Amino acid sequence: MHILFLSQVLPYPLDAGPKMRSYYVLRHLVQKHQVTLLTFVRDTDSPEHIAHLAEFCHAVHTVPMQRSKVREVKFLLQSFAGQKPFLITRDYVPAMIETLQQLTDNTFFDVVHADQLWMAEYALAAKAIQPTAKLVIDKHNAVHHIPQRLAHDEKNFLKRQLLLREARLMASFEPEVCQQFDHTVWVTDIDRQAVTPKSTSNGYSSSTVIPICVNPHQVTPIERNPKAAVSLS
Repeated sequence: MHILFLSQVLPYPLDAGPKMRSYYVLRHLVQKHQVTLLTFVRDTDSPEHIAHLAEFCHAVHTVPMQRSKVREVKFLLQSFAGQKPFLITRDYVPAMIETLQQLTDNTFFDVVHADQLWMAEYALAAKAIQPTAKLVIDKHNAVHHIPQRLAHDEKNFLKRQLLLREARLMASFEPEVCQQFDHTVWVTDIDRQAVTPKSTSNGYSSSTVIPICVNPHQVTPIERNPKAAVSLS
């Protein structure tokens, strides 16, 4: 099969949990399938890291991800206007849509794999272009728990209210998205139950729990980079 793998972070080097998860899923998939990687990149991502992924992926396409305080305020206002989680709103990048359009116009994909919730809407956009493609989403965690935990420890009243709002919106957004995918992969059953407590007979897609694992003989882990993990910052 030809798989389009959508990632919010460049899955190399292995300096954060999300990258490890994505990297080894990629290494597994390429053993039997042709995988095209479409990923966001930051200024800290080097050409050498992209080249490493290109060694085993069929193709690697990158789109710059830029962050700034001005853009964050803009996306927060958009979140309030559209009642969509801020974490999803801020990751809508027109250049990613354009690249996705070009890829799906020229190549047929059997499966579109969204790595983490942030890439779900891009996968759904690909599905609109190629209706026969199957959709898979890898839910690294129950995302609404992140702002919930941060709100619990936040002393600033306004920030706490914003985090609680984000948690509420995300708690509704996550299960709605999962229902639109053919299959959902979870790291733990606790996360699965937190997002989709109902059974597949009630409308939820089929799902599989696959814990995070690594091959210590294949790649030597490097020092963890705290900025590499996807967060609210």
